[in-house]
Amino acid sequence: MDKCTPESLLAGRNIKLTRQRQIVLNVIIETGKPFSASDLHESLAGEMDLATIYRNLEMLCGEGIIRQVMNEKDRQYYELACKHNPEHPHFYCSRCGKIFCMKNEKPARLKSSLPGDFTVEQTVLQYRGICPDCGRE
Repeated sequence: MDKCTPESLLAGRNIKLTRQRQIVLNVIIETGKPFSASDLHESLAGEMDLATIYRNLEMLCGEGIIRQVMNEKDRQYYELACKHNPEHPHFYCSRCGKIFCMKNEKPARLKSSLPGDFTVEQTVLQYRGICPDCGRE
């Protein structure tokens, strides 16, 4: 699968690619799955403090570079919002706490059923239950 780069994600935006933003974006791109600020902090192994991570996530979310996907147990989860990762539903396992991307589901079908005078800014569709691994236990 093709991947974006920090440079391509910020291209055409009035945002400077600082060293910290480049590090954060590289980790997000490589992660390839939903993540929280704590997950990023752990991945960066003390290279950046949590407050700096939160500031970067807030800015990236405000610019539409990442999107919020769910809030579980007082943790906000995000994912990359780019052409390689269109909006899709997520499944939260209530046993193990893992979040799975359900990329075969197409929220666009739901959007097209809305009356024409509605403007959709974000679609959030979440499933909750037991994942296959936990179901086998």
